[in-house]
Amino acid sequence: MYKAILLAADGSDNSFRAAEETLNFITEETEVTILNVINAEDSKDDVLHSGPAGSIMDKRKEKLSKIIDLYETNHIPYQVHFEHGTPNETVVNFANNGLYQAVVLGTRGLNGLQEMVLGSVSHKVAKRAEIPVMIVK
Repeated sequence: MYKAILLAADGSDNSFRAAEETLNFITEETEVTILNVINAEDSKDDVLHSGPAGSIMDKRKEKLSKIIDLYETNHIPYQVHFEHGTPNETVVNFANNGLYQAVVLGTRGLNGLQEMVLGSVSHKVAKRAEIPVMIVK
């Protein structure tokens, strides 16, 4: 069993499905690090449309509340990290510089053309991470 998992999560249904999938291969001794990457555009919107800094963090945590509730209900130790940057680069750097045994993330389900033109975070992470990557549909 894994002892340290990195879950890349943005609060979407896809990232919740990825969190649910982790329950199939972790135990109560596994610690999950939930990584939420804040890109520049989201950060700017937060500052322009939110109140004080504390409320910005509360809103970011609220986006992850379903995942947090899932882990708390199942007595899974977790910690939450917020990082600024480009999602794929930040997840790869965090994974490669940590003591994690695997990265788990959801996918948006882009079709072939969309993925070729836009690229996907999950595909880029899978190519560049130095540890196993699980992509959950």
